[in-house]
Amino acid sequence: MIELLSYDFMIYAILAAILASFSASLLSNYIVLKKMEFIGEGAAHTAFGGIALAILLDLNIDLISIITAILFGMVIYFISKKEKVNENSVIGMLLSFSMALGVIFLYLKPGYTPELTSYLFGDILMVNADDVKILSIVSITILLFIILFNKELKYYSYNPRMAKNFGVPINLINFIFLIIVSIVVVTSVKIIGIILVTSLLITPGVIGKLFAKSLNQMILISSLSGIFSGFFGIIIAYLFNIPPGPSIVVTLFSLFLISYLINYIKNKTFVKKHS
Repeated sequence: MIELLSYDFMIYAILAAILASFSASLLSNYIVLKKMEFIGEGAAHTAFGGIALAILLDLNIDLISIITAILFGMVIYFISKKEKVNENSVIGMLLSFSMALGVIFLYLKPGYTPELTSYLFGDILMVNADDVKILSIVSITILLFIILFNKELKYYSYNPRMAKNFGVPINLINFIFLIIVSIVVVTSVKIIGIILVTSLLITPGVIGKLFAKSLNQMILISSLSGIFSGFFGIIIAYLFNIPPGPSIVVTLFSLFLISYLINYIKNKTFVKKHS
């Protein structure tokens, strides 16, 4: 373990994985409760179009990806705001549109684009100090957002219609939430990959829901699950020379299976005692 920490790229990769997993885990609770699982998939595949455009024009991939993420969140919010078009329908259309644009942009790019594979599945060697700084800022922003709007987010998750009656700015909360989710996705693709990043936005929240008796407990459990999977996923990826994204996802899903089994046995034992 000490030998791993002697390499700068491993330190960056571990920190990035922990921060990305932590950020996504915080948001996964609200995504699971509101049944918004599709948004992670949409944001990730929309990022593909932004990355492809940046590669075509030789622009800064990180900057273009973040701009694409913000536009994605804004378009979803404004089109679905009137409730005439379902939010998932907007996400589905944007997903296909961005993927189509991405394929066209890459087709127009002469030569082979090796960096694309890294973005699809994640690559430890792509992560640098700047990525860690960006992920740190994103993590702190999300944490502050959850702390400052804890009560409003609970209303947002459980009963948005009732929340409006209590004067909760649901539209503003929804707008900020969509933007933050999109940014988390595009800032995490280097470490987890476009295809697999959705797992971080769903699985930790599901694990938290299995054991938690309140939303705050759910947030704590999901965060620990994400951090654990991010850390050990990177270690396993390094030791077995496999891509970090799949390693983190397999570790996270294994943790879910263990959690599900524990919860099943606990509930069965409880029923037997009270029958």
